[in-house]
Amino acid sequence: MTFKYVPVALLALAFGFTSCDKNDTESAPALRAKMDASTLTASSKYTESFKDASGQSTVELTSSNQRLDMFSELNSYMALVAVAAPATPSTLDVAKLRGYYANTGGYFTGTGLNASGLTLRTSTAASFPATNAETVRTYVDAKLTQLATASQSVNNVATPGSAGRLGRYLVDGNGIEVNQVIQKALIGALLLDQVDNVLLTDNALKANNSKVVDGKAYSELEHNWDLAYGYLTSNAIMTTDINLTPRERFLASYLNEKNPTASPGVYMAFLKGRAAIVNNDAAGVKAQADIIRTELEKTIALAAVSYLTNWKAASTLDVKAHALGEGLGFVYSLRFCTKYGADAAFSDNLLSGLTAGTNGTWSLTNAQADVAINAIKAKFNIQ
Repeated sequence: MTFKYVPVALLALAFGFTSCDKNDTESAPALRAKMDASTLTASSKYTESFKDASGQSTVELTSSNQRLDMFSELNSYMALVAVAAPATPSTLDVAKLRGYYANTGGYFTGTGLNASGLTLRTSTAASFPATNAETVRTYVDAKLTQLATASQSVNNVATPGSAGRLGRYLVDGNGIEVNQVIQKALIGALLLDQVDNVLLTDNALKANNSKVVDGKAYSELEHNWDLAYGYLTSNAIMTTDINLTPRERFLASYLNEKNPTASPGVYMAFLKGRAAIVNNDAAGVKAQADIIRTELEKTIALAAVSYLTNWKAASTLDVKAHALGEGLGFVYSLRFCTKYGADAAFSDNLLSGLTAGTNGTWSLTNAQADVAINAIKAKFNIQ
């Protein structure tokens, strides 16, 4: 698959910006007084560390945080199929699932989400050429339909070829937990893609940084960087330990869980990169963006390997099914790991090998899982 990075001008239009000039660091005037980046530490609040001359914060995370909240509401609805005492599992309405994804039907309960004009669907695979992006979105649409169909059997016991429950988990006829596939696929197709392949690419980092966007306190480049941060967390300080609260969501949560030694460095890279933008230091911005992009992509790969390994180690079908669904979703997300040279062909080849059996959880072999595990380790230099 050929990737197409979103031009800065189009990115600016997507966020309602009026400026689409590129930043020439050799000739562009400095917008801000220089700041001492060495004063930034792990306890520095991202949302309060960058201000204009009047003391007003130049950080604004709303649109990416709103998409994060939309994702949370979709995920919470999908999770209703799980058995968790004292709750009982529910069937799911395909129109509501699609409504959460496309922001139709007014299903969101979060303040301002229904009227935001934002959708998870149009933000999915946004770095891809239009036809390829629609292929990904259609894949998610189809999985949402499969989930709704499987949920009609939520009170049955799953058997090979028939949807139902394995333990507390709803699976389709192949023993695949579809809601987990959707969640993990969107972690890559929505969150990782926006951060790595739309907002922090070399091209996006050339956005204008010599003037503020009309009516705003930030430059275009400052806002691009802030939105990338907002796709990871809505917290002033990103939590970098899975054992601490508040727990992060989705991609940031897996960064903490599967790539924990890198997590503090990713937060510091966001702080240092933002300071480099203030200081008009293009090389510094790029260096920090490269850290963020590399570690987030490695997180996806580590998660895929972890869950496929868990599938092998599990002794019961229900635990195997849960691990497999998560693993398949992360394998799908590998197509967005462009820093490591992964693409749709790499991802789809692994998925074909993992789903070649007629009844996934019941027929997948350790050898099939090992082929995928070893290919991912080689591609991402995982020991």
